Amino acid sequence: MTELISIDEIVEKVESEFSYYYKMFKGFQQNIEYAAYWRQCMAALEATLEDGTKLLSHIEFCNNVFNIPPIKTFLTYYKNEFIVLTGNEKAVLDVYIKKSIGAFWGFVFKVALKYEGQKSVSVSMFDYFNVKNATYFIKSKEGR
Repeated sequence: MTELISIDEIVEKVESEFSYYYKMFKGFQQNIEYAAYWRQCMAALEATLEDGTKLLSHIEFCNNVFNIPPIKTFLTYYKNEFIVLTGNEKAVLDVYIKKSIGAFWGFVFKVALKYEGQKSVSVSMFDYFNVKNATYFIKSKEGR
């Protein structure tokens, strides 16, 4: 049986353990230069949509059912916010930020939600963000 975890527990786990698991991206969480990007990722965990559902449940649904990497759903949903954050009409992200956001979603799925597998796929987000590949996550290594 799958263990349920609350949004609050996910947020707490990310805040307290992200930089331990992803030492290379510690700066993403702790450096003021990346604070706005970190806050946007954290906001996505707690965001409630107009219909009352949680954005995270939509991100997880797209990952589980359509194999759409969480970073693609996240960036697409927050495209306008990222245009403002980057100051660029195409919201082009530097390599460290792209990898950091990918690590953030990797942590959420692999550590907090306990997904066991992953697969890198082409996402071809060239019109915005300039993201070529991203990872979706698999609940168990044997499949779903």
